[in-house]
Amino acid sequence: MKKLSIAIILMGLSTFVLKINANPIITKQKANVIDSAKKVVIDPVCKMKIKSATAKTTVYNKEAYYFCSESCKQKFIAEPAKFVKK
Repeated sequence: MKKLSIAIILMGLSTFVLKINANPIITKQKANVIDSAKKVVIDPVCKMKIKSATAKTTVYNKEAYYFCSESCKQKFIAEPAKFVKK
């Protein structure tokens, strides 16, 4: 009977510990999603501030660039060196 009681206590304790440790991970993941959706970037063509979540994007020299419109994106693609800071 004593062994059974100890086993039940240990199971309950381990469940409690797992629950405590699981919540911060979930919270951090949710926070990262929210933070990335709120990230504000600047269109290199027209200098407009835009949310990265809704921006048009392209990659140039292994770096992501964000645009307010397809028009700005196409201008950048045509002459990226004109808009990239060296």
